Order: sequence, then C-alpha cells, then structure tokens
Amino acid sequence: MVAGVSNKELEIIKNILAPYAIKYEFYFYGSRVKGTFGKTSDLDVLIKGKEVMPLVDLEVLKERFDESFLPYIVNFSDYHKMDEKFFALIKSDLVKIF
Repeated sequence: MVAGVSNKELEIIKNILAPYAIKYEFYFYGSRVKGTFGKTSDLDVLIKGKEVMPLVDLEVLKERFDESFLPYIVNFSDYHKMDEKFFALIKSDLVKIF
C-alpha cells in the first residue's frame, strides 16, 4: 500500500494498467510514495518495458486516466527516456504496481 493512494484508487489504477502489464512493468514513485504528498499532488508512474512505450499507447493510457474518477493527475515517465541521474534519485522509492 502506498500512503497517497487508497485501495479504491489502486483498483482503478490497476484496471487501467492491466492490459499493458504483459509488455510493461509499472512503478509508483514521488511524493505519494514518500508520504510527502498534499491534497493536489500528482501521482508519478514509471513505465518500464523492453523498449519505449509507443506514443499511441501512452496517449490511450493518459486518456483513460483523465476519464477516471481519480482525484489527482497521473504523470508518466518512460524508463528508456529517463535521465540516468534522475533514475538514480528515484530508484529507492519505486513501488511496483505490475
């Protein structure tokens, strides 16, 4: 369990991500994992696959999250596009979703 994500919200998130879990791993990171989040803090999700997630798939994911009943914005980062120094900063905070 992540401090900044309720069980109901986690179920919504998993339902949206499930179709992509065959090809990608998903991790939470950021303030909602660290417990330093505020009411309007976003949710950070890292996407990690063998290659970059195609833009068309990412846009569908973003649209599904925008249409969900989550009370915050979900931001995505792709592991293959991430700066190595930034990844080193967040690596210890990663919480696997799928």
